[in-house]
Amino acid sequence: MLLYLVRHATAQDRRLGLPDPSRHLVDKGIKQSLKLAEFCQQQLQAPELVLTSPLVRAEQTAMLLHQHAHWPAPQKQAWLIIDTLPEVQLKALTDLMQRGVGTLCCVGHEPDISALLALLLRSEAGHFYIKKASITAIDIQPQHAVLLWSLPVALL
Repeated sequence: MLLYLVRHATAQDRRLGLPDPSRHLVDKGIKQSLKLAEFCQQQLQAPELVLTSPLVRAEQTAMLLHQHAHWPAPQKQAWLIIDTLPEVQLKALTDLMQRGVGTLCCVGHEPDISALLALLLRSEAGHFYIKKASITAIDIQPQHAVLLWSLPVALL
């Protein structure tokens, strides 16, 4: 399975005292998402599914990919919320792969994306840090995974 991991774009600062689940993208985050969507539309084959954390900033990032890259409408998944164990996420990915999903995009959060990436690549989570509005491609096979590439939005 080809997996695209996308970290949500820049959202409202948590120091504003807003409840974390309801923090929206700021103008910079919308611009980042549009730049990411343009890259995805021009350079990548659309995934079969787009799954997103139910937190607003991730949903908004996923929706902008849907609207501007013409990727599938995002579906909320509780296992993409912050602080989900990477083993739980891997189980969900394995189930999708066994159901025949060939290409998938998951929009989520740090440090969860790095922890999942580390688990897939049999490495340590501290070896990875995915920037906001970045996209990472991983080829997942039943017994191993290969990091294909990872691009921060600044390079798109």
